[in-house]
Parts: sequence; structure tokens; C-alpha cells
Amino acid sequence: MKKVLFFTGLLFLGLSAKARTINPVLVNVGDVVTIGAPSNFEYSSIKFPRKNFIMKRGGIVNHKSLAGVKVEVVRVEKRRDGSREAIIKRADGRKFFNVLPTVIIELEHAVDTKELLLHTNSVFVI
Repeated sequence: MKKVLFFTGLLFLGLSAKARTINPVLVNVGDVVTIGAPSNFEYSSIKFPRKNFIMKRGGIVNHKSLAGVKVEVVRVEKRRDGSREAIIKRADGRKFFNVLPTVIIELEHAVDTKELLLHTNSVFVI
């Protein structure tokens, strides 16, 4: 009886884990998306270098100025743990903080924290 309950519990656990899988964010190369406001004082899913590295190269660090900037997806890569990373550049051709031409972001985490806003037909999907 214990074995039957154990295997039944494993079956339900496996089915519930499969039901909780995250739907992948539909972002392709060439899509234009918008950067949202940071979840804290800094962006957690957009991987900017540390502030001192940006300042040594002559940049000015102001995370608030990035909210609302349109960016283009240059490349999408899948990591070993199953999550996806995207490399983005600014759509207007400028550099981030006048120093960085491209930046790496964690796609699913950025969309979940609303640091990256996807839009289709000029309607924001949140």
C-alpha cells in the first residue's frame, strides 16, 4: 500500500511540474522592444557592467534615462539551464551610457519583472 501511494504521489508531482512550465517569450532577431523602468534602482535582468567600469570609459551612469528607450534584438541564445539570453542594441544607433554598443539580457526574467516591454501592433503586452 505504501508503494502505491508513493508512486501515485510521484505521478502527481511530475504532472504538476509539467503544468508549471513557463511559456517561452516570443522574441525573434530583429524585433523592436521597449526597455521599462527598473525593478529597483538598477536593472536586475539587463546585464550592465559595474558603474566604475562605465565611468572609467567616459560614460555617465543614469539608469532612469533608459526607461522608454526602444531597442532591437540582435541575437537570441539558449543557455544550458534552458533559459534564453538576448543581445540588444539601441534602435536609434546610439550607445548605452555612451559606452556600450550592445547589452545582454535574460529574456524571461526581464519580461516577468517588466524591465522589457513587448509590444505587438503598438499595444503593450504586460
